[in-house]
Amino acid sequence: MPSKADPSFQPRESLTQSIPLQEVESPILVQGIALWAKLRGNRKYPPRNDVTPRELKSLLRNTMLLRVVDGGGDYEYRIVGDAYVMAHGVSFQGSRWSDTALFSPGYQAAIKPVYDQVVSSGEPVATRGWIERGSAAGEHVYCEYVFLPLGTEADSVDHILVFAVYVARAMLGLAPLEQAAR
Repeated sequence: MPSKADPSFQPRESLTQSIPLQEVESPILVQGIALWAKLRGNRKYPPRNDVTPRELKSLLRNTMLLRVVDGGGDYEYRIVGDAYVMAHGVSFQGSRWSDTALFSPGYQAAIKPVYDQVVSSGEPVATRGWIERGSAAGEHVYCEYVFLPLGTEADSVDHILVFAVYVARAMLGLAPLEQAAR
């Protein structure tokens, strides 16, 4: 990962794009999708109670669990893995989406439509691309995400299970943005 990163890309803001679930490249995310599908069985999506630390053991670092508040008016970050903290430069755990503008304004605007899509459709969403790292303007990381609905009723998503991987520009063999711009 990531084979689709464009080394000439000069991000100016968060830029991710939706991709089909079957195009997810990261083995960690593929494992997360397989776990979600196993827990789901014949249901539209699995209930939150089926997602346990034991089930997530090998994925916890790359896991985030959100509780849907007020039907999607807000989201509470219940579990936030180390990979998220390192990529964003802050832990959102215990916070709500509505509080994230304090930590990462670009992230807040970019992520809510994805959360809302998962809640309204009850379908998984996968994305990849560049995100701004926390409030350190100009610092970006390449990421791949899957957002998976959880709920107890066929038409009511009450949590979103997210798996993500992040790669710094240097790990892709890319120059820092200030050098790449020259």
